[in-house]
Amino acid sequence: PRSVARARTCESLARTRGGVMCDRVRRARATERASTTDADAQDDTRRGGASWTPTATTREGVPTRLRGAQAKGLSWCWATRANGSICGARADCENSCLPYCAQHLEHGDEALRVVKHPVFGDKILIATRDLPKGYKTVYFGERKTWRECGRAGRDHAMHFRSGGGVIDPCPLGDAAQLQFMSNPGPNEVSNNRSTNVFFGDTRCPKRTLVGREFILSRDVKKGAQLLQWYGADWFNSRDIKRLDVGCDVYPAERKKRKQERADHPNREPSRAKVLGDATNASSRR
Repeated sequence: PRSVARARTCESLARTRGGVMCDRVRRARATERASTTDADAQDDTRRGGASWTPTATTREGVPTRLRGAQAKGLSWCWATRANGSICGARADCENSCLPYCAQHLEHGDEALRVVKHPVFGDKILIATRDLPKGYKTVYFGERKTWRECGRAGRDHAMHFRSGGGVIDPCPLGDAAQLQFMSNPGPNEVSNNRSTNVFFGDTRCPKRTLVGREFILSRDVKKGAQLLQWYGADWFNSRDIKRLDVGCDVYPAERKKRKQERADHPNREPSRAKVLGDATNASSRR
């Protein structure tokens, strides 16, 4: 909505001018809270026949999406508790443009956990409980130029707005959980994709926290890995061979066989094909 876009711009300007939120931001957020006809409501309608049953408990006065599984809008924290309940706290909009409260901004979403892969030894990201398709997260970090990221940061840098540099999550460690998503192997499928929704502005000072929205493209079971497609150039530029990352402890959903796909010839095309390049992190991840 236009009110949300105006709020993000004003927030960035407010931080630049001393960190005080202007009245225009407050009015935009108030309009957003009062609105009940947004895309999230449509998501809930489309999921009416889904087999997933939410275990979340909602708090009075907090707008929710996905039938109560997650808070809705930018004024409330998107994170959820390990038991499936929503956080219910206000987003820390005085210090950040991200839809997270101060606690979850520092420690991460409790629905996700960073663990060590038992075979490869690298850090990966898993779900601590069953997560529904459509669950939203944010790939966030410091806004920098590509060169400022350093060698290690370039492996995790995510494209920000046009002309706005990149998002470097490395300085935030495990709190920036999405940087640890693995890439699906040749026989596996991704389950988390980026959108064209950004948090922050190109005019905000460097090293300000900014982010990009991610959304689950399929249901994810407890203990399963969250996977994003890095892009072919990411592997080619590093001369790295793609391998399957799923294991017995932390599985990854595998591709369906040709015969299984033939049994569903009239299935609608994935939204990932419609969004094209927006579904991937840039070639620089």
